[in-house]
Amino acid sequence: MAAVESFGLADLVVLAIFGLIIWFLHWLGRKSMTTRRKPWAPKAWPEISEESAIDYNPGGPITDKQAQKLFEAVLQAAIRQKADTILLDAISGRPQVRLRLDGQFQELAGVGDTESYRRLVAQARRSAGLPEPGDSSTGGRGSFLRLYRHGHLRDAGLRVENGEISYAFQEISRRNRAVRFELESYRAPGGEALKISVQPEMPVEGTRFDLGFAAASERKYIEAVRSRSGIVLLTGPCNSGKSTATYRALALLRDQGRKIITVEWPIEWMLPGTIQYWVRDGRNFDLRLGKCLRRAIDQKPDVLMVQNIDWIDYKDAMAAIDYAASGGLLITAVHIYDCAQALANMLCRYFSKRRQAAAEMFKIVVAPRQLFMVCMHCAEEYRVPAKTLAGAGMSDPPVAADGRVATWRGRGCPLCENNGKLGSTAVYEVLDITPEMRRFIENENDWNWDQVDYLRRQAWRLGMRTQRELALERVLAGDISLQEALLNTRKPKWLTAAQASRRRLAGGEA
Repeated sequence: MAAVESFGLADLVVLAIFGLIIWFLHWLGRKSMTTRRKPWAPKAWPEISEESAIDYNPGGPITDKQAQKLFEAVLQAAIRQKADTILLDAISGRPQVRLRLDGQFQELAGVGDTESYRRLVAQARRSAGLPEPGDSSTGGRGSFLRLYRHGHLRDAGLRVENGEISYAFQEISRRNRAVRFELESYRAPGGEALKISVQPEMPVEGTRFDLGFAAASERKYIEAVRSRSGIVLLTGPCNSGKSTATYRALALLRDQGRKIITVEWPIEWMLPGTIQYWVRDGRNFDLRLGKCLRRAIDQKPDVLMVQNIDWIDYKDAMAAIDYAASGGLLITAVHIYDCAQALANMLCRYFSKRRQAAAEMFKIVVAPRQLFMVCMHCAEEYRVPAKTLAGAGMSDPPVAADGRVATWRGRGCPLCENNGKLGSTAVYEVLDITPEMRRFIENENDWNWDQVDYLRRQAWRLGMRTQRELALERVLAGDISLQEALLNTRKPKWLTAAQASRRRLAGGEA
């Protein structure tokens, strides 16, 4: 009884305070668990919002806070549209923001007046760690990162439009991906201009090979890049998809434990687990490139990647080819339209006196072509006559009862900036160096235009599919529009006659 009487008000207050402390510590621990960052996501990386389109139009000079909002929206639009460069300039007489998508420029948002443009440039410079713009600080380079935590597509449910029910998705940022933005400032007419390169970082874990190859072509390409020695050649103009296919192949070899060294100018993708040399532009570029290439070869890598072998001098190119002849794998690229012409150019330039060695060293030649996809949010069916597809190069178009074929195109919506295209895909023309191709290479001495065309026909007869045929298949699948396929691929003159001959032979055998 005396023990109970000794328990007074002061003791109750102490117990209450102790309980409040325990509850606060428990609440703090639960909050830290729900907001804990991953170890590879530093606090300095801001996150992009989930707004699906830029709808910001102040109608006058903007404040610093509004400039920050607009700049983050531009970065989000660039990664959503899969752009490789953001350009801010006033060269045309008015400030503008443009995205470069696969070599084509698309205006994203009008900045407005000169004061708004100045604030937007200042915000970009602050993000890259550069001083405020001015006469003495114009120019410079910097970089910054953004982290994308959310999924790429989010279900938005059913919607009714013009009396038709369709399924809609809301496109938002990528999940758990860090993207580096390299900023370069330079003087230009109309004031300071900025070039911001978008460089997604390749994840360290195993990379799924999902570039859009046809099944048989993908198998041939993977077998070729897994070879212990030889040359893997990619060809095509700028922004055709050569770098993407190259880096995916390097990521595949990196996961197998190969020692990989790249020589680039500049480094387009950061690939952890490899040695990447960046040869800077400037005076004595060829001399520095030669020294860097010899340093890479002296380290005896399993795989050597030279960015563009047709951009370096003959002596350095022969050093890389000799490395492949001595038991290494060389992956490189040239800027020629198709596989046959690229192979003939390499043979005439570097293998004029050793055709037999060339026939053994070349493993595969790949010619990608990057194409804009139809925006899935505003896609509409568009029926074209079957004879149009047949004249374009399709062998047997699926004809409906009305004699037309269903294709798709985009009407234009705010998500795709009203151009009907969102994202890109690629088609890959693959020339596999089969035993028949090797015999043809060994026996041919004069590579004129007729012989190159004959090589194309022989490769097609042995199973190679042209870019036009592959693009038309993607048209039927609804991935790209017919106009996109016709504008960005060529139809060989002999293709229609060869397809007709193949159909006649198939009919005779039947």
